[in-house]
Amino acid sequence: MRRLLGTLVAAALALGGLGACSSPPDPTLIAFLLGSNSSPRWTTADEPSFRDRVDLTCPDCEYVTRNAAGDPEMQRRQLDEVLEQGADVVVLNAVTAESGEELVVRAGSVPVVAYDRFVAGADYFVSFNASATGTLVARAVVRRVGKDASVLLLNGAQTDANGVAMKTAVHEVFDAAGVDIVAEKDPTTWSAEEAQTWVTAQLRRHPPRTLDAIVVGNDTQATGVAKALTDAEVPVAGWPLVTGQDANLDALRRLVTGRQTLTVYKSFPREAEQAADIAVALVTGGTPTETTPVEGVPAYIFRPQVVTLDNLADTVIRDGVVDPEELCSGPVLRRCEEVGLR
Repeated sequence: MRRLLGTLVAAALALGGLGACSSPPDPTLIAFLLGSNSSPRWTTADEPSFRDRVDLTCPDCEYVTRNAAGDPEMQRRQLDEVLEQGADVVVLNAVTAESGEELVVRAGSVPVVAYDRFVAGADYFVSFNASATGTLVARAVVRRVGKDASVLLLNGAQTDANGVAMKTAVHEVFDAAGVDIVAEKDPTTWSAEEAQTWVTAQLRRHPPRTLDAIVVGNDTQATGVAKALTDAEVPVAGWPLVTGQDANLDALRRLVTGRQTLTVYKSFPREAEQAADIAVALVTGGTPTETTPVEGVPAYIFRPQVVTLDNLADTVIRDGVVDPEELCSGPVLRRCEEVGLR
């Protein structure tokens, strides 16, 4: 690997699942390229956790991060920038799987760790099991509203391998249970605005009282669903079951107030720390081990967990993902007290 000529200082790092590493002989640059700022997770959980882990395990390493805000062309320029700065490894949360493949080729001999979104050709991949997420959500919906339910289905972005995998898993469960998908959309983004526009149009064709659930790919899309139902002046008691994914703060508040039924908790700090461990290993002579191949790419895959109001305290609050004071502030406070969160 570039810059790793010469003798490495033998100083083993205790990195979970990784071979022993050594301190780099010269300043070594680790780049973390994020593809989106549409969900708060990227700036409040993933990036800080990744940065802190690098600081802890490789204090002599230099670190740079960029966010493409959903623009593949911007991410291409950002990759060029960090390569020109001398990046020794790139951790890539690609804007799309397709654009990510181009960036892997563009990176040349510099190793690329695909983060959260699978990219063919990457050296490593770190993510949560998207198929398991879709299965967990769909099964939770069937358990709550029963078989033969009427559902609006807004899939995750179909430009994202995670969105594709979730859609397949959801359909497998719904098809087996005889769920009636009255309308379905395959969006190209995970945006709240696209979700709101589509759900608003669907509510004109399918009155809320005829729907058992509105199933969406993540909490950002669920925000759009909540806005659509609110703008349609549907009483909260008459809302269909609403799903999500990411367990972001707004979604957790909706769980408390009954505006969302479930989300999916993924420990973003754990995911980010694993990616940082791989990056540090790659620039310090270590070898990532105990991987599971995903389409030929060595991977670390974590399993998600469904979160509802019933187990909110025993999951995201217990793990310190959300501060109860922040969760239960403002108009949510009274409801938190009613359900025993405060």
